[in-house]
Amino acid sequence: MALPPLHIQGMHGMGDCLHQRAVLRQLMQRYDVTLETSWPSMYHDLIANGLKVTRRGVGLRTQTKNASRESESALYSPRHSFTRAALRISYHGQQVLSTPSKTILEVMCNVTGTSYADADYRLPVPAEWGRSLYKALGTLPQISRERPWMFYRPLVARPEWRGSMARNADETAYHDLFNSIRDQFFVVSVADLVPGVEWIVGPDAKADLSFHRGELVFEAIAALAQQSDLVFTSSGFAAVLGPAVETPTISIIGGYEDVRCHDSGKKFSPYLAIGPKDNCSCWTSSCGRICNKEIDIDAARAAISRFIAETSPCAPVLPK
Repeated sequence: MALPPLHIQGMHGMGDCLHQRAVLRQLMQRYDVTLETSWPSMYHDLIANGLKVTRRGVGLRTQTKNASRESESALYSPRHSFTRAALRISYHGQQVLSTPSKTILEVMCNVTGTSYADADYRLPVPAEWGRSLYKALGTLPQISRERPWMFYRPLVARPEWRGSMARNADETAYHDLFNSIRDQFFVVSVADLVPGVEWIVGPDAKADLSFHRGELVFEAIAALAQQSDLVFTSSGFAAVLGPAVETPTISIIGGYEDVRCHDSGKKFSPYLAIGPKDNCSCWTSSCGRICNKEIDIDAARAAISRFIAETSPCAPVLPK
């Protein structure tokens, strides 16, 4: 018997889209699902199992850039993109704070009638993505074979969405904590910068390799996170991507959101969130209050040191 159709208006942020995987996986058991998204490759395995994806125009730079890149992809469905959505995936801060887990994923499950206990947003990374990654990385230095790898996400300012700056960790503390472990890793920094549109804030991390002009497409970014031994990030998509590909992840939280909001990833991979002494949780991108993002540096360094020791990274075996 054919399943009833369900057209879903999804969210746009990369982290939110990764979370949505858990919701879609359950809804697909009951419906013939079509999802509006700018990130079809993020759902490659679900598409193989029957998910349809259609493009929906948005006024966001990175999303528009990726949707245009994948517009010729066979992953997009020919279904009409203007079909009215019957379900919209969304959340707001007060909903997050009202859940027992204080996580974004639990709210997504609540608003879609799916099970948070069974929610699984893990993302399989095809071997082809890994091959594309190493092609983009080029000739690697010897140090890349001697140290474990760190996927590093610099702090960025992106006025397109003011919340992205509010949730950034304290610049000095972020740099200090990164430097406390930096020499243990081969560091690859990832961003998509455009002057006056999106730029790095805070001190230079001095990564071993930097891809800051959007050179790495999503598939390569996912492969890099999967093949790294550690993801080091503030909040944002990397805090969700790390657990999604089962890589130990450290997230240094600033303002805007609750320090527990991405804790749902803990059941997939070791995950450490370090928040400020004064946890903001205003969830208001237009908030006029200046958040106190001060972190207990000594306690944070100790927690990170324990985390690194427990996850025991080792030098990778690279493809020949």
